[in-house]
Order: sequence, then C-alpha cells, then structure tokens
Amino acid sequence: MTAEEKILYKLRKARRKEERLAEALTKIEPKESSETTHDPEILTPEEHFFFLKMGLKCKNYVPIGRRGIYQGVILNMHLHWKKHQTLKVVVKTFSLEEVKEIAVELARLTGGIVLDIHEENTIIMYRGKNYSQPPTEIMSPRITLSRKKALDKSKYRDGLRAVRKYIPRLEGDLELLQAQAKMQAENKTEAVEDFQNANIDSINSQGISNLQPENSDKLRELLAGNNESSEEESLTDSGTESCSEALSDIFESDSDTDTKEKAEQPLYLNEFEKFPVESDGEPEDFEEHLRQISADSRKAKSLEKDADLPQLDEVDQMFLRAASLLKKKRR
Repeated sequence: MTAEEKILYKLRKARRKEERLAEALTKIEPKESSETTHDPEILTPEEHFFFLKMGLKCKNYVPIGRRGIYQGVILNMHLHWKKHQTLKVVVKTFSLEEVKEIAVELARLTGGIVLDIHEENTIIMYRGKNYSQPPTEIMSPRITLSRKKALDKSKYRDGLRAVRKYIPRLEGDLELLQAQAKMQAENKTEAVEDFQNANIDSINSQGISNLQPENSDKLRELLAGNNESSEEESLTDSGTESCSEALSDIFESDSDTDTKEKAEQPLYLNEFEKFPVESDGEPEDFEEHLRQISADSRKAKSLEKDADLPQLDEVDQMFLRAASLLKKKRR
C-alpha cells in the first residue's frame, strides 16, 4: 500500500467510527419531558450583585467530573440548598461552551438561577426567592442518566471528540500528498521537455559541424598523426622483441638440449647387453667375456690348487648378478 492509500483507509475508518459514536450518543441520551420546564425568577441588579458576592464567598460546592450531569449531582445540589441560598458548581475536563450548556441544563433540572460563570469552570447558582425543598422525584429526576450510563456517555463523548480532531489532520496529510504528487508529475514533464530540447540542440549542432570542412580537416590531420605514432611504436616494439629472441638463441647452452634428450630417452635393462667393447682381442659380447673369466678361473684352479683364488671386485659381482637376472627373465 502506498502512503496515500494508507491515509485514505484511516480516513474511512475514522469516519465510520464517528458515525457509530454519534449513534450511540443519541441512543443513550435521555428524552426531555414537558414536566421539566423552567420559569426563572426575575432579580433586580442589586439582588443579583448581592447573591453573586455571597456565592463567591461561600465555600460549599458540588463537583462535576467526567460523567457530567446525572441523578446524584442534582440531589446533592438540593441538599446544599437546604441551608445555603447560593452554591458553586465546579466543572472539570470541559470546555467553556460545554460549561455553558451544563449551566443551562442544571437550571432547567433544578429550577435554580445561574448568576455567573467564574474562571470558566465554576458556575454560581441561586436557589430562588420562594424555594422549598421538592419531593424526591424532583430531587433525583428519572429523566437524567444513572451513574453507569453517565460514564458510558462520557466515554462515547471523549471518543467522538478525539475522532473529530483526528479527521482534519488526516485530510491535511492527504492534501499534502496529493500536492507533492502533482509537483513530482510537473517536474517529470519539465525534465522530459528539457531532455528533448537538449537532443534537438545536439542534432542541430551536429548538422552545423558537418557544414564546417576546416574543422574536419584538422581532425583528419590529428588522426593521421596519431596513426603514424602508433605505427612507430609498433615497429619499435617488434624490434625489441626480435633482439630479445636473438639474444636468447645466442645464449642458449648445449646442456639444456642434452638434458632434454636424456629425459626423452628411457633407460631399460636391455641396454646392458649392448656395451661397446674396444679391447685387444677380447669378445664383444659381455656374457662370453664373463664365461672366459670363469673358464680361466677353473683352469687356474686345476693348475694351481694350492694357490689363492682371485678375489673379484664389487663391480664385477654386480655385473654377475645382473647377468644372472637377465638369463632368468629370458627363460
């Protein structure tokens, strides 16, 4: 939900609540009867001044709280008027207009006279010249609300007052949002128009630049110069690369080539059979050579039995073992 939709939802809800509270108030308020008509007595200015001064000095008062007027308030006023001619009615948590309405209602229900409203919350009332204590039906009239219903009425009244203060605030917020939306739409249209005008100006400037050959010639010369410089740079780069390759070819050693060839050629046991022999009258085959050595040793044993045997070196023993392994593998 957008902000505008939220405010509209709250506004509809508040208006429904206002209607509901107003209906509840109309239902709970008592109906007026013809028996409660009020005919106030006429006081002279001197009497009015005297009773008003007496009422300001007196200390007896009746409080009216959030419940407003109900049966107990009127009964309490008549009980005070038994001994005192004037009375203060202190009204709390009400505005000046509501205090005036309460004063008129008290005068109608009790039959007294309103002398003045002091400090916007104190009603000074006079009981009348020919006052006599009325019966209980008048002292606590049925047309007024009971204590519980008066409390319910005060709740409805406070809720209605709060809702009626809240609705104008929501309406103001809604108007502000709508005004902001209009401003944003206008700004967008202005931005689009400025963009279109800028595009038109750029197109016109491009057309004018095409009509100016001198500027284009200068641009071509600059581009040609840039191309020549780039070609020279490429030539110098290629020259340096060729020099580096030549140096690498010159300083390339034979040891690297030899190591590569050795790494490529595998070493097998069969290579032991092909030893190049460059001796004086000795056989080229390695096995025959070994056989001759063994035959010579046998002959020497037979001829010289007492003589010591020739001791073979470690290298010869290794060769003999290798030859025996080769024979086994061939078999």
